[in-house]
Amino acid sequence: MLAACQSNTYKIKGSVDDIADGDTLFLTTDLQLGIPRDTILVKDGQFELSGETDSTYFCLIYNKDNENLTVPLFIEPGTIKVILSKTPGASRVGGTYINEEWQRMNDSTMVIGKEINNIAEKLYANDKATQEEQDKAMSRIEQLNNRFKSIVLDATERNIQNELGYFLLTMYPEEIISNSNRLRLIKMMPERLRRREPIPQMEQLISNSAKTEEGSTIKDFTMNTIGGAPLNVMSEIKKNRITILDFWASWCAPCRQEMPLMLDIYKTYKDKGLGIVGISLDEDEDAWKKATDQLNIPWPQMSDLKGWDNAAAQMFNITSIPHTVVIDQNGKILRRGLRGEQLEKFIAEQLK
Repeated sequence: MLAACQSNTYKIKGSVDDIADGDTLFLTTDLQLGIPRDTILVKDGQFELSGETDSTYFCLIYNKDNENLTVPLFIEPGTIKVILSKTPGASRVGGTYINEEWQRMNDSTMVIGKEINNIAEKLYANDKATQEEQDKAMSRIEQLNNRFKSIVLDATERNIQNELGYFLLTMYPEEIISNSNRLRLIKMMPERLRRREPIPQMEQLISNSAKTEEGSTIKDFTMNTIGGAPLNVMSEIKKNRITILDFWASWCAPCRQEMPLMLDIYKTYKDKGLGIVGISLDEDEDAWKKATDQLNIPWPQMSDLKGWDNAAAQMFNITSIPHTVVIDQNGKILRRGLRGEQLEKFIAEQLK
């Protein structure tokens, strides 16, 4: 009995720089509000926390006075080693199997993220970049994004029998882990994980999304434009050879960053039969209108102002934005989720 109890014991042993003796760190499992579950005192740059757990779960250790002093980890039996640093990306976890696997994946994706950011910063800072330079940069970003997806998928599959695989499968959206891979991974799960409520819900969502997969025909729907006039989506689609449904929102920074490219695509191909319909996941009509004006968006906009509960977003199982759906004149879905260079190439091929 004593051995069984000891097997459930965990100990967090950590170090932290530039923090005074007696300062506190907090451990939370509340990822939205950060309500502390435990308080940890720091002494001589070291900290410890021990306890018992009969399960493995995700949490954060953070310092309320410095947002950079934050590290995500998994509580599980064993000695969990933590290095907490103010330098972005320098904090580390390890010591137990899941935390070692978690850190291994993060090390790989962090390198990719830094390279993508560097390419994007140089591209946006260079007003004189040629089209060839822009295409080369976007192509490299696309390659890196695909590598990112591959790393996440590999980590999820390698750990699908444990809590890390479950966490990754339920955390990442369809754009990172495709629905076909989700269904395959769910079948590999042990029953104890597969019975958890999010998994049957995920299976149901995937089943529903099959109705809006590539090759299917969309159902018609109507929403209001800015100002409250109703707009029927098929009435717009029938006007064009190809129509892009662009799911976005005024508060979505990546959406706004990609809008200049969307404008370029529209200007290049609108006379060849391209149309775009923006579907906003905003809740504030004034913010929606202001963003549309600021970004000089010329194509029709529609929304029911219900945010993520937007009826069209629910219909298309949209879990992240920006997200595009390319549709032909008859309402058939040709491609989903294309962005950047891939989107432009596909439109160019369709409108030869």
